[in-house]
Amino acid sequence: MSKLVYIASPFSKIWDKEFAVLLAEKACDEVAKMGFYPVSPVLLWAGRISEKNAQEREKNLEASRELLKACAYIYVAKSKHSLNSIGIKAELHLANELNIKELK
Repeated sequence: MSKLVYIASPFSKIWDKEFAVLLAEKACDEVAKMGFYPVSPVLLWAGRISEKNAQEREKNLEASRELLKACAYIYVAKSKHSLNSIGIKAELHLANELNIKELK
């Protein structure tokens, strides 16, 4: 079984993008300490794809969905921003459809 874990962390609604990156890095560290291999779309694409351009944002979301499909688990970053994130809710929904368990 794959030891890849998809890191779902907030990004688009966080004004301070450096803080968003730190949240993703912290979540990756937590997952790595559990013995898994974290993969984070935020760390892969932050600063590379514009969140303001609808077409580029959609490409980012599609790439993130493909990345999730390759993972055994999904892990939600611990943050108050994660609770109301539409993107994280969509990622959890897709993970559920794909029978990908949430790692806690």
